[in-house]
Amino acid sequence: MRRRSGSGKRLAGALLVAVAMLSLAATSAQGRTTVGFWAGEAVPGTNWHRPGTYWKPRDLRPFTPKVWQTLQRYRIPLYLNLRYRRDFGPVPRGKRRRFDGLELVREANHLGVPVWGWVLIPYSDGYWAWEGAAKEQFKAVKALHSWSRKQKLRLRGLVIDPEPPVGTPSETAAAILGGAGDAVQALFPATIDPAGQCAAWRRYARMPIWAKRNGVRLAAAPTPAALDDLADDRLALQDAAQFVLPKAAWHPLFFQAYRSTFDYHGGYDPGSGIVSSYLRSARAEFGKAGQVTIGSAGRGKYRRLSRLVHDVRLAATLGARELPIYSLERTLRAYGGRRALARLAWAARHPFRKGKRRKAIASGARAEGLRAAIQSSDAAAAAATPNITMSNGKARPANTVFSCRKKKRRK
Repeated sequence: MRRRSGSGKRLAGALLVAVAMLSLAATSAQGRTTVGFWAGEAVPGTNWHRPGTYWKPRDLRPFTPKVWQTLQRYRIPLYLNLRYRRDFGPVPRGKRRRFDGLELVREANHLGVPVWGWVLIPYSDGYWAWEGAAKEQFKAVKALHSWSRKQKLRLRGLVIDPEPPVGTPSETAAAILGGAGDAVQALFPATIDPAGQCAAWRRYARMPIWAKRNGVRLAAAPTPAALDDLADDRLALQDAAQFVLPKAAWHPLFFQAYRSTFDYHGGYDPGSGIVSSYLRSARAEFGKAGQVTIGSAGRGKYRRLSRLVHDVRLAATLGARELPIYSLERTLRAYGGRRALARLAWAARHPFRKGKRRKAIASGARAEGLRAAIQSSDAAAAAATPNITMSNGKARPANTVFSCRKKKRRK
Protein backbone atom coordinates (compact mmCIF):
# COMPACT_ATOMS: atom_id res chain seq x y z
CA MET A 1 0.00 0.00 0.00
CA ARG A 2 2.85 2.43 0.81
CA ARG A 3 4.43 1.76 -2.53
CA ARG A 4 1.17 2.44 -4.27
CA SER A 5 0.73 5.59 -2.21
CA GLY A 6 4.24 6.76 -3.11
CA SER A 7 3.62 5.96 -6.75
CA GLY A 8 0.38 7.94 -6.60
CA LYS A 9 2.16 10.90 -5.09
CA ARG A 10 4.80 10.78 -7.80
CA LEU A 11 2.09 10.58 -10.46
CA ALA A 12 0.26 13.52 -8.88
CA GLY A 13 3.51 15.45 -8.72
CA ALA A 14 4.20 14.73 -12.39
CA LEU A 15 0.70 15.90 -13.28
CA LEU A 16 1.24 19.13 -11.35
CA VAL A 17 4.50 19.75 -13.20
CA ALA A 18 2.75 19.08 -16.52
CA VAL A 19 -0.05 21.49 -15.60
CA ALA A 20 2.53 24.12 -14.60
CA MET A 21 4.34 23.70 -17.91
CA LEU A 22 1.07 24.04 -19.83
CA SER A 23 0.26 27.14 -17.79
CA LEU A 24 3.67 28.64 -18.58
CA ALA A 25 3.20 27.91 -22.27
CA ALA A 26 -0.22 29.54 -22.19
CA THR A 27 1.22 32.58 -20.42
CA SER A 28 3.94 32.90 -23.06
CA ALA A 29 1.37 32.57 -25.81
CA GLN A 30 -0.59 35.45 -24.30
CA GLY A 31 2.42 37.73 -24.72
CA ARG A 32 3.22 38.27 -21.04
CA THR A 33 6.46 39.80 -19.74
CA THR A 34 9.76 38.30 -20.85
CA VAL A 35 12.81 39.20 -18.80
CA GLY A 36 16.19 39.45 -20.57
CA PHE A 37 19.72 40.71 -19.92
CA TRP A 38 22.18 43.10 -21.48
CA ALA A 39 25.38 41.07 -21.75
CA GLY A 40 28.90 40.94 -23.09
CA GLU A 41 30.07 44.36 -21.89
CA ALA A 42 32.40 42.93 -19.23
CA VAL A 43 35.83 43.73 -20.73
CA PRO A 44 38.64 43.66 -18.14
CA GLY A 45 40.90 46.68 -18.35
CA THR A 46 38.24 48.95 -19.86
CA ASN A 47 39.10 52.62 -19.61
CA TRP A 48 36.96 55.03 -21.61
CA HIS A 49 39.76 57.60 -21.48
CA ARG A 50 42.10 55.11 -23.18
CA PRO A 51 40.42 54.34 -26.53
CA GLY A 52 42.62 51.31 -27.23
CA THR A 53 40.99 49.33 -24.41
CA TYR A 54 37.88 49.03 -26.62
CA TRP A 55 39.64 46.12 -28.37
CA LYS A 56 40.55 44.17 -25.23
CA PRO A 57 39.14 40.61 -24.92
CA ARG A 58 35.86 39.96 -23.13
CA ASP A 59 35.58 38.08 -19.89
CA LEU A 60 33.74 34.90 -20.91
CA ARG A 61 33.92 33.24 -17.49
CA PRO A 62 30.32 34.17 -16.55
CA PHE A 63 29.05 32.12 -19.51
CA THR A 64 29.34 28.73 -17.86
CA PRO A 65 27.50 25.63 -19.12
CA LYS A 66 25.06 25.93 -16.20
CA VAL A 67 24.33 29.58 -17.00
CA TRP A 68 23.68 28.67 -20.63
CA GLN A 69 21.44 25.85 -19.42
CA THR A 70 19.38 28.31 -17.36
CA LEU A 71 19.13 30.78 -20.23
CA GLN A 72 17.99 27.95 -22.49
CA ARG A 73 15.49 26.52 -20.03
CA TYR A 74 13.69 29.83 -19.49
CA ARG A 75 14.36 31.18 -23.00
CA ILE A 76 15.88 34.33 -21.55
CA PRO A 77 16.92 36.77 -24.30
CA LEU A 78 20.39 38.28 -24.36
CA TYR A 79 21.01 41.79 -25.67
CA LEU A 80 24.61 41.14 -26.60
CA ASN A 81 27.24 43.88 -26.75
CA LEU A 82 28.72 43.72 -30.27
CA ARG A 83 31.37 46.27 -31.17
CA TYR A 84 31.81 47.90 -34.54
CA ARG A 85 35.38 47.70 -35.88
CA ARG A 86 36.16 45.01 -33.30
CA ASP A 87 33.64 42.16 -33.54
CA PHE A 88 32.39 43.13 -37.00
CA GLY A 89 33.07 45.70 -39.69
CA PRO A 90 36.51 46.93 -40.81
CA VAL A 91 39.16 46.74 -38.10
CA PRO A 92 41.62 49.67 -37.86
CA ARG A 93 45.25 49.01 -38.64
CA GLY A 94 47.14 47.86 -35.58
CA LYS A 95 44.01 46.54 -33.80
CA ARG A 96 42.89 42.93 -33.44
CA ARG A 97 39.73 41.33 -34.72
CA ARG A 98 38.05 39.65 -31.76
CA PHE A 99 35.92 36.52 -32.11
CA ASP A 100 34.52 36.24 -28.57
CA GLY A 101 31.29 38.00 -29.58
CA LEU A 102 30.86 35.63 -32.52
CA GLU A 103 31.35 32.66 -30.20
CA LEU A 104 28.65 33.91 -27.84
CA VAL A 105 26.10 34.45 -30.62
CA ARG A 106 26.79 31.01 -32.09
CA GLU A 107 26.37 29.33 -28.72
CA ALA A 108 23.09 31.18 -28.15
CA ASN A 109 21.87 30.13 -31.60
CA HIS A 110 22.90 26.53 -30.98
CA LEU A 111 20.93 26.40 -27.71
CA GLY A 112 17.92 28.35 -28.97
CA VAL A 113 18.58 31.29 -26.64
CA PRO A 114 17.11 34.47 -28.22
CA VAL A 115 19.81 37.05 -28.91
CA TRP A 116 19.82 40.68 -30.02
CA GLY A 117 22.78 42.60 -31.43
CA TRP A 118 23.51 45.61 -29.20
CA VAL A 119 25.40 48.04 -31.45
CA LEU A 120 28.38 49.99 -30.04
CA ILE A 121 31.08 52.05 -31.72
CA PRO A 122 34.68 52.83 -30.57
CA TYR A 123 35.18 54.94 -27.44
CA SER A 124 36.91 57.59 -29.53
CA ASP A 125 33.66 58.01 -31.49
CA GLY A 126 31.50 58.26 -28.36
CA TYR A 127 30.54 54.57 -27.93
CA TRP A 128 26.80 55.27 -27.70
CA ALA A 129 24.30 56.63 -30.24
CA TRP A 130 24.80 60.30 -29.50
CA GLU A 131 24.12 63.32 -31.69
CA GLY A 132 27.59 63.54 -33.25
CA ALA A 133 27.79 59.83 -34.11
CA ALA A 134 24.70 59.43 -36.29
CA LYS A 135 26.68 58.63 -39.44
CA GLU A 136 28.97 56.16 -37.68
CA GLN A 137 26.06 54.48 -35.92
CA PHE A 138 24.22 54.00 -39.20
CA LYS A 139 27.34 52.42 -40.71
CA ALA A 140 27.60 50.14 -37.68
CA VAL A 141 23.96 49.04 -37.91
CA LYS A 142 24.35 48.16 -41.60
CA ALA A 143 27.66 46.41 -40.98
CA LEU A 144 26.24 44.29 -38.16
CA HIS A 145 23.33 43.20 -40.33
CA SER A 146 25.71 42.28 -43.15
CA TRP A 147 28.08 40.44 -40.77
CA SER A 148 25.28 38.42 -39.18
CA ARG A 149 24.07 37.28 -42.60
CA LYS A 150 27.58 36.38 -43.75
CA GLN A 151 28.20 34.40 -40.56
CA LYS A 152 24.72 32.80 -40.81
CA LEU A 153 23.71 34.05 -37.38
CA ARG A 154 20.17 34.43 -36.06
CA LEU A 155 19.63 37.79 -34.38
CA ARG A 156 16.17 38.69 -33.15
CA GLY A 157 16.98 42.33 -33.89
CA LEU A 158 19.48 45.15 -33.41
CA VAL A 159 19.56 47.76 -30.64
CA ILE A 160 21.18 51.19 -30.52
CA ASP A 161 21.77 53.19 -27.36
CA PRO A 162 20.73 56.89 -27.66
CA GLU A 163 22.42 58.75 -24.82
CA PRO A 164 25.20 61.31 -24.25
CA PRO A 165 28.64 60.27 -25.50
CA VAL A 166 30.93 58.24 -23.30
CA GLY A 167 33.13 60.46 -21.16
CA THR A 168 30.37 63.02 -20.53
CA PRO A 169 31.37 64.83 -17.30
CA SER A 170 29.64 63.54 -14.17
CA GLU A 171 28.18 66.97 -13.35
CA THR A 172 26.59 67.07 -16.80
CA ALA A 173 25.14 63.58 -16.39
CA ALA A 174 23.83 64.58 -12.97
CA ALA A 175 22.15 67.64 -14.50
CA ILE A 176 20.47 65.50 -17.17
CA LEU A 177 19.27 62.81 -14.77
CA GLY A 178 18.63 64.91 -11.70
CA GLY A 179 17.65 68.35 -12.97
CA ALA A 180 19.91 71.40 -13.29
CA GLY A 181 17.45 74.31 -13.28
CA ASP A 182 19.13 77.65 -13.87
CA ALA A 183 22.56 75.99 -14.14
CA VAL A 184 21.67 74.72 -17.63
CA GLN A 185 23.03 77.80 -19.40
CA ALA A 186 26.37 77.43 -17.62
CA LEU A 187 26.63 73.66 -18.18
CA PHE A 188 25.55 73.32 -21.80
CA PRO A 189 26.60 76.37 -23.87
CA ALA A 190 28.98 74.32 -26.01
CA THR A 191 26.51 71.56 -26.77
CA ILE A 192 23.26 73.35 -27.64
CA ASP A 193 23.10 73.37 -31.44
CA PRO A 194 19.58 73.13 -32.95
CA ALA A 195 20.87 72.89 -36.53
CA GLY A 196 23.24 70.05 -35.66
CA GLN A 197 20.48 68.33 -33.73
CA CYS A 198 18.16 68.36 -36.75
CA ALA A 199 20.87 66.90 -38.99
CA ALA A 200 21.37 64.04 -36.50
CA TRP A 201 17.60 63.66 -36.02
CA ARG A 202 17.05 63.09 -39.73
CA ARG A 203 19.85 60.52 -40.00
CA TYR A 204 18.66 58.55 -36.97
CA ALA A 205 15.07 58.74 -38.30
CA ARG A 206 16.25 57.02 -41.50
CA MET A 207 17.55 54.00 -39.58
CA PRO A 208 14.15 52.42 -38.81
CA ILE A 209 13.09 53.05 -42.42
CA TRP A 210 16.19 51.22 -43.67
CA ALA A 211 15.59 48.47 -41.13
CA LYS A 212 12.02 47.88 -42.28
CA ARG A 213 13.10 47.70 -45.92
CA ASN A 214 15.72 45.10 -45.03
CA GLY A 215 13.56 42.99 -42.74
CA VAL A 216 15.45 44.03 -39.60
CA ARG A 217 13.85 44.71 -36.23
CA LEU A 218 15.57 47.84 -34.92
CA ALA A 219 15.16 48.81 -31.26
CA ALA A 220 16.63 51.60 -29.14
CA ALA A 221 17.44 51.98 -25.44
CA PRO A 222 17.38 55.75 -24.80
CA THR A 223 18.17 57.80 -21.74
CA PRO A 224 14.77 58.24 -20.05
CA ALA A 225 15.10 62.02 -19.94
CA ALA A 226 13.96 61.88 -23.56
CA LEU A 227 10.43 61.29 -22.25
CA ASP A 228 10.65 64.34 -19.99
CA ASP A 229 11.99 66.36 -22.91
CA LEU A 230 9.09 65.33 -25.16
CA ALA A 231 6.50 66.31 -22.55
CA ASP A 232 6.41 69.86 -23.96
CA ASP A 233 7.02 68.80 -27.60
CA ARG A 234 10.44 70.47 -27.57
CA LEU A 235 13.85 68.81 -27.94
CA ALA A 236 15.91 71.27 -25.88
CA LEU A 237 17.16 68.89 -23.20
CA GLN A 238 18.14 66.26 -25.76
CA ASP A 239 20.06 68.93 -27.65
CA ALA A 240 21.86 70.04 -24.50
CA ALA A 241 22.66 66.43 -23.61
CA GLN A 242 23.83 65.62 -27.18
CA PHE A 243 21.49 62.78 -28.00
CA VAL A 244 18.29 62.62 -30.02
CA LEU A 245 15.37 60.23 -30.28
CA PRO A 246 13.21 60.72 -33.38
CA LYS A 247 9.61 59.58 -33.33
CA ALA A 248 10.00 56.64 -35.68
CA ALA A 249 9.09 52.97 -36.03
CA TRP A 250 11.35 51.58 -33.32
CA HIS A 251 10.68 47.96 -32.33
CA PRO A 252 10.67 48.56 -29.39
CA LEU A 253 12.03 51.38 -27.20
CA PHE A 254 13.61 50.38 -23.88
CA PHE A 255 13.86 53.57 -21.79
CA GLN A 256 16.56 53.28 -19.14
CA ALA A 257 14.55 53.42 -15.91
CA TYR A 258 17.70 52.64 -13.91
CA ARG A 259 17.05 53.28 -10.22
CA SER A 260 20.70 52.83 -9.33
CA THR A 261 21.83 55.38 -11.93
CA PHE A 262 19.40 58.01 -10.65
CA ASP A 263 20.54 57.20 -7.12
CA TYR A 264 24.19 57.65 -8.09
CA HIS A 265 23.78 60.98 -9.91
CA GLY A 266 20.93 62.46 -7.90
CA GLY A 267 22.03 61.33 -4.46
CA TYR A 268 18.81 59.55 -3.54
CA ASP A 269 16.78 56.56 -4.67
CA PRO A 270 13.59 57.56 -6.53
CA GLY A 271 12.00 54.24 -5.60
CA SER A 272 10.12 51.70 -7.69
CA GLY A 273 7.88 54.54 -8.80
CA ILE A 274 10.50 55.61 -11.34
CA VAL A 275 9.92 52.32 -13.19
CA SER A 276 6.14 52.67 -13.25
CA SER A 277 6.29 56.39 -14.09
CA TYR A 278 8.56 55.96 -17.10
CA LEU A 279 6.76 52.86 -18.34
CA ARG A 280 3.46 54.76 -18.33
CA SER A 281 5.02 57.71 -20.15
CA ALA A 282 6.67 55.43 -22.70
CA ARG A 283 3.33 53.81 -23.45
CA ALA A 284 1.56 57.18 -23.69
CA GLU A 285 4.18 58.57 -26.08
CA PHE A 286 5.01 55.51 -28.21
CA GLY A 287 2.18 53.04 -27.70
CA LYS A 288 3.08 49.34 -27.45
CA ALA A 289 6.64 50.09 -28.56
CA GLY A 290 7.20 52.03 -25.31
CA GLN A 291 8.99 49.74 -22.85
CA VAL A 292 11.65 50.10 -20.13
CA THR A 293 14.88 48.47 -19.10
CA ILE A 294 15.89 48.34 -15.42
CA GLY A 295 19.14 48.11 -13.43
CA SER A 296 21.86 48.10 -12.51
CA ALA A 297 21.92 44.76 -10.74
CA GLY A 298 23.91 44.78 -7.51
CA ARG A 299 24.10 48.57 -7.21
CA GLY A 300 22.23 51.04 -5.02
CA LYS A 301 18.98 49.61 -3.70
CA TYR A 302 19.46 46.69 -6.07
CA ARG A 303 22.19 45.35 -3.85
CA ARG A 304 19.33 43.18 -2.60
CA LEU A 305 17.89 40.80 -5.17
CA SER A 306 14.43 41.08 -3.58
CA ARG A 307 14.16 44.73 -4.69
CA LEU A 308 15.03 43.85 -8.28
CA VAL A 309 12.52 40.99 -8.16
CA HIS A 310 9.91 43.47 -6.90
CA ASP A 311 10.52 45.86 -9.80
CA VAL A 312 10.37 43.03 -12.34
CA ARG A 313 6.98 42.02 -10.93
CA LEU A 314 5.93 45.69 -11.01
CA ALA A 315 6.80 45.99 -14.70
CA ALA A 316 4.92 42.75 -15.37
CA THR A 317 1.91 44.11 -13.47
CA LEU A 318 1.90 47.16 -15.74
CA GLY A 319 2.03 44.98 -18.84
CA ALA A 320 5.66 45.27 -19.93
CA ARG A 321 6.28 42.89 -22.81
CA GLU A 322 10.08 42.75 -22.86
CA LEU A 323 12.17 43.76 -19.87
CA PRO A 324 15.97 43.77 -20.28
CA ILE A 325 18.00 44.02 -17.06
CA TYR A 326 21.47 45.53 -16.89
CA SER A 327 23.34 43.26 -16.81
CA LEU A 328 23.83 39.50 -16.97
CA GLU A 329 27.35 39.61 -15.56
CA ARG A 330 26.41 41.94 -12.70
CA THR A 331 23.38 39.80 -11.84
CA LEU A 332 25.48 36.65 -11.62
CA ARG A 333 28.19 38.35 -9.59
CA ALA A 334 25.90 40.24 -7.20
CA TYR A 335 23.40 37.52 -6.38
CA GLY A 336 25.45 34.34 -6.31
CA GLY A 337 24.99 32.79 -9.72
CA ARG A 338 22.40 31.37 -12.06
CA ARG A 339 19.62 30.84 -9.52
CA ALA A 340 19.07 34.59 -9.61
CA LEU A 341 18.28 34.31 -13.32
CA ALA A 342 15.60 31.71 -12.61
CA ARG A 343 14.14 33.85 -9.83
CA LEU A 344 13.92 36.89 -12.09
CA ALA A 345 12.34 34.82 -14.86
CA TRP A 346 9.78 33.65 -12.29
CA ALA A 347 9.11 37.25 -11.23
CA ALA A 348 8.33 38.26 -14.81
CA ARG A 349 5.55 35.65 -14.89
CA HIS A 350 4.07 36.63 -11.53
CA PRO A 351 2.62 40.16 -11.58
CA PHE A 352 1.12 41.58 -8.40
CA ARG A 353 -2.51 40.81 -7.69
CA LYS A 354 -5.36 42.52 -5.87
CA GLY A 355 -4.30 44.73 -2.95
CA LYS A 356 -0.58 44.50 -3.63
CA ARG A 357 -1.15 45.65 -7.20
CA ARG A 358 -2.57 49.05 -6.23
CA LYS A 359 0.25 49.78 -3.82
CA ALA A 360 2.97 48.59 -6.18
CA ILE A 361 1.99 50.57 -9.27
CA ALA A 362 1.79 53.99 -7.57
CA SER A 363 4.47 56.30 -8.97
CA GLY A 364 5.34 57.94 -5.66
CA ALA A 365 6.32 61.47 -4.72
CA ARG A 366 10.08 60.91 -5.08
CA ALA A 367 9.82 59.70 -8.66
CA GLU A 368 7.42 62.45 -9.69
CA GLY A 369 9.58 65.07 -7.97
CA LEU A 370 12.65 63.85 -9.83
CA ARG A 371 10.87 63.96 -13.16
CA ALA A 372 9.55 67.45 -12.43
CA ALA A 373 13.15 68.58 -11.83
CA ILE A 374 14.27 67.08 -15.15
CA GLN A 375 11.40 68.79 -16.94
CA SER A 376 12.40 72.10 -15.37
CA SER A 377 15.87 71.58 -16.85
CA ASP A 378 14.25 71.06 -20.23
CA ALA A 379 12.35 74.33 -19.85
CA ALA A 380 15.55 76.13 -18.82
CA ALA A 381 17.41 74.67 -21.83
CA ALA A 382 14.63 75.83 -24.17
CA ALA A 383 14.72 79.32 -22.66
CA ALA A 384 18.52 79.49 -22.92
CA THR A 385 18.74 78.27 -26.53
CA PRO A 386 18.18 81.66 -28.29
CA ASN A 387 20.83 83.40 -26.17
CA ILE A 388 23.34 80.58 -26.61
CA THR A 389 22.83 80.38 -30.38
CA MET A 390 23.04 84.17 -30.68
CA SER A 391 26.67 83.93 -29.60
CA ASN A 392 27.26 81.84 -32.74
CA GLY A 393 25.79 84.54 -34.99
CA LYS A 394 22.07 83.80 -35.20
CA ALA A 395 19.47 83.31 -32.51
CA ARG A 396 17.46 80.11 -32.91
CA PRO A 397 14.68 78.69 -30.76
CA ALA A 398 14.82 75.16 -29.43
CA ASN A 399 13.67 72.53 -31.91
CA THR A 400 10.24 70.96 -31.62
CA VAL A 401 9.21 67.42 -32.51
CA PHE A 402 8.06 68.80 -35.87
CA SER A 403 10.85 71.21 -36.85
CA CYS A 404 13.41 68.51 -37.72
CA ARG A 405 11.17 66.31 -39.84
CA LYS A 406 11.99 68.00 -43.14
CA LYS A 407 15.14 69.72 -44.25
CA LYS A 408 14.44 73.35 -45.04
CA ARG A 409 14.84 74.20 -48.69
CA ARG A 410 17.08 77.03 -49.70
CA LYS A 411 15.36 79.93 -51.40
